[in-house]
Amino acid sequence: MKKSLLLGLAMLAGVSAVSAANPIVNNPDNKPYFGVRLNVESAIPGNVKYGNISEKAFDPGAGLSIGAVYNRPIVANFYVEPGLELYYNTTKFNLDGEDFQDAHWKAHSTRGFGMRIPVMLGYHFDFNKNVNLAVATGPVLKVGFSDDYYLTTETRYGADGEAYRDHFSGSMYKDDFNRVDCAWRFSVGVNFLKHYYAGFSGDVGMVNRIKHSNNGAVKMYDNLFQLNLGYNF
Repeated sequence: MKKSLLLGLAMLAGVSAVSAANPIVNNPDNKPYFGVRLNVESAIPGNVKYGNISEKAFDPGAGLSIGAVYNRPIVANFYVEPGLELYYNTTKFNLDGEDFQDAHWKAHSTRGFGMRIPVMLGYHFDFNKNVNLAVATGPVLKVGFSDDYYLTTETRYGADGEAYRDHFSGSMYKDDFNRVDCAWRFSVGVNFLKHYYAGFSGDVGMVNRIKHSNNGAVKMYDNLFQLNLGYNF
C-alpha cells in the first residue's frame, strides 16, 4: 500500500512539472472515445462493528480487474464516463482473534469474482496535445458472482507426528454477505501520448455487506484501491 501511494505521488509530481504551461480548460477538440482498462487492485475490507465493538475480520488482499469505459464530453472539459469492470479479488481472514489461537492454520483466504459498473463525472486539464490530467468521482455498483472462503488446518497426532489436514470451503454469499454492493469512487489519472492512460483510484464502501445484520446493528463496509493502466481509442 505504501508503494502504491508513493507511486501515485510521484505521478502527480510529474504532472505538476508538465503543468508549468497554462492548461486549456475548454478544449474545442474534445471528442467522445472508448477505452480499455487493466487495474491492479487491493480489496480493503473494513472492520466488523457492533455497537462499541470493532473487530478486524479480514486482512487486505490482491486482485485484478479488466474493463472498458466510454468517455463523453459534456461542456468545457467536463465529462461523464460510465464503465464496466470484471474483477477477481482475494482477502485473508485475520487470525489474531481468540477463536483462531488453538488452530494450526495453513490457508485462510476468500476469493471473489464479479462485476462493477462505475459512472464517473470528471474534468480534465489539458497541458498540451499529448498530456492532460483527469480527476473524477462517482458511484460504483458492484454485483458479486461468487465469493468463496477456503480454510485449511493441520493437526499432528501420535509419536511420529503424522499430519492430518482438514479443508473447509463455502460461499460467503450464502450466510454472510450481500451480493450487491455500492461504493463511491475517487480517481486521478494522466492521459498521455494521445492514447495511453495511467492513474489510481479508491472506492469507499457505502452499503453494509452483512446479510443478517440484526436490523443494521452489525456493519461492515468494503473499500478498494486501484492502480490503473489503459488505452483510449
